[in-house]
This record gives sequence, C-alpha cells and structure tokens, in this order.
Amino acid sequence: MRSVVLLDGGLGQEVYRRARDVSSPLWSVAVMQTQPEIVTAVHADFIRAGAKTLTLNTYSATPTRLRHQGMEEQLARVHQQAFEALHRAIDETAADVDVAGCLPPLAASYRGRPARSFEDLQAEYAQLVELQAAADVFLIETMTNTLEARAACDAAHRLGKPYAVAFRLEADGRLKSGETLDEAAAAVAFYRPTAILLNCCDPQWIADSMPALVERCAVAGGYANAFKSVDALIKDGLVDALEAREDLSPDAYHAYIKQWLGSGATVIGGCCDITPAHIAHTAARLAEEYEIVPFSRLGVGTGAGASS
Repeated sequence: MRSVVLLDGGLGQEVYRRARDVSSPLWSVAVMQTQPEIVTAVHADFIRAGAKTLTLNTYSATPTRLRHQGMEEQLARVHQQAFEALHRAIDETAADVDVAGCLPPLAASYRGRPARSFEDLQAEYAQLVELQAAADVFLIETMTNTLEARAACDAAHRLGKPYAVAFRLEADGRLKSGETLDEAAAAVAFYRPTAILLNCCDPQWIADSMPALVERCAVAGGYANAFKSVDALIKDGLVDALEAREDLSPDAYHAYIKQWLGSGATVIGGCCDITPAHIAHTAARLAEEYEIVPFSRLGVGTGAGASS
C-alpha cells in the first residue's frame, strides 16, 4: 500500500475564525495570547480529522513581525506557548503524530524578494529553528522567492531533521519573484530537503504544476488555500478582509487532492480556510487506498534534491 503524508489544514485561519473579539496583524498568534484553548481545540480537531503532521501556531511569530508590533521580547514565550497548545491537543487525543516547526516568510506573505542579504535572513531563520528545535520535522512555508527559501533551508538542514520547503505559485505558475518552479527547485536542491511542496495558492494552480514538480523531485506534494483572493492582504490589510470560496467543499477539495496524488504527490494537506471537515473527508477517502503516515516516516533517506 502506498504511503502518503496528510498534513493538517489552515490552522491559523481556523483559530482566527473561532476567536472572540481579536483583530491583529499577528493573526492566530494574537489569539493564542488570550485564548490559548482555541489553538488547542483546533489542533485536536485536525488530529481527530486524521492529520498525522501538525504545525505549530507560530506562522506570524517571527522576530521581524513581533518587532513591528513591539513584542520581540516575547519571541521565546510565544514559541513555548505554541508547543504547549499542540502538546495539550496530543495528550487529549492520545495521538501518534509529528509536531512540525514552521518557517514562514519573515515579514509578510505573498511578497516578492526581500531587500535583505542571505546572511541576514539565514540568521533570523536560525533563531526560529533553535526555538523550535524540539519539533519532529519542519515546514518551510509559502516561499515566494529563492533567496528566502535558501536561507530557510540553510537553517533547517543544519538541525538534521526531516523538512520540506513549500513554494507559493501565482496564476502564471511562477513565484511572486518571477522565478520559475524549476528554478526554485534547483535553488534549494543543494540543501536536500526531504520534500518540495506547493502551498497557499489556488488548488488548480497546484494541479497544473504538480506533474513537473514530481518529475523534478523525489518527494513532492501540495496544500492549497481556499481564498477568493489575497489582494487585500498584499495591500497591507488584515486577514479579516479575506474571504473563503463558497465552491470548495470538502468533496470538491478532495477532487483536487486526487489529481495531485494521481500526478505522483506524496505529501498533501490544506492551507488557509481548509478546515477540519476538509481534512476528515480526505482522510476517510485516502484510507481506502493509502497508508497515512507522519512526515517523519516517509522512509526517504536521501532527500528530495534534483532528479536531473
């Protein structure tokens, strides 16, 4: 039976949606400061849905973002809270799952190449890796340019744990920086990530690019968002302004996942506005044909790398 990794869904968006009276650029991290029980509840719901790899609630908890909110001194405490929230959910469910550290864009999502040096970016990612070193695996998420992706990979691979790097595509199949997916995969091949993924974009864009990614990489996959558009966030708005698509039901989302798997994807899941219901539907359908395993148990010892 073929093994596949099922990640959780849109943790941050689900936490934010359930929160009471919270509106913040720090998104679900702000919720965790006052309503940590919501974070634990969302983790637990994704575990019960069938996800085997759960991501820490630290997407917006980078030194850069916390500094902009006057909270940089709380960096270590926020990461500790994220571990505590997830471990409470694991204890509640008695689950055998991976804890995934999160290495996101350092300043904001959906932007192009940052005006920073590789060394500067790598140092910040190294700080995040150190804070999340107890994680089983790492997910480098929503990368829009190879400079930031390489810096995150450099920091992650030094820890020696399995990790994936996920790129965000635009409608033309390229990164926001204008780089092609092939150029992106080649740029990180030196660091031999366990998998190269596509995330936080339209599921059809992932379907269109998956065959080429599978051909390029030993382990590939994807996890899409369900946003109508991210334009409001790109224009410095809050996630409050983003709207979920009404046509992407759990069954409709699983139809895309079937396409990705049919193209050879091994790692699948959901990003923003993909709910526990979506993951539960997919887990039930996958159980008919696949063994669902945590990311750390893929059994790939040689890394993704370039296949050519």
